[in-house]
Amino acid sequence: MALTKTQARKIMLSMDGTSEGPYFGRPSVFYGEKFVGRVHDREEAVALRVGSIEMRDVMLEAEPKLFYVTDHYRPWPMLLARLKALDTKTLKELVLARIGEIEARTKKKRAPAKKTVAKKIAKKAPAKKAKKKSSAR
Repeated sequence: MALTKTQARKIMLSMDGTSEGPYFGRPSVFYGEKFVGRVHDREEAVALRVGSIEMRDVMLEAEPKLFYVTDHYRPWPMLLARLKALDTKTLKELVLARIGEIEARTKKKRAPAKKTVAKKIAKKAPAKKAKKKSSAR
């Protein structure tokens, strides 16, 4: 069933952790501080951020009746989903996929830094004991 712009906005904002804020001066949906998507103001579509340009191209090829891209979005990992072909379940899945990408990248950034080779060698080498100075008085 086709969605209206109002329905699409409400669906995106109903997902846990999403909020609305401006993105390039337009009302948009965010997860934390990361852009998820927005209802397009000129097109009858929702503009969505995806994981990569390669992923976008696969999605465009797999579902040409649902997804498309304009020249404006071509340089970025963004695509447009036609409201007349979009349903609630699909929009929720697309938003959840974006949230999953954001969380995966956030966890990757928070992961402890890997020990360098020098630190590993230093740990394996026996520690040198400091010599006690004798105090001659």
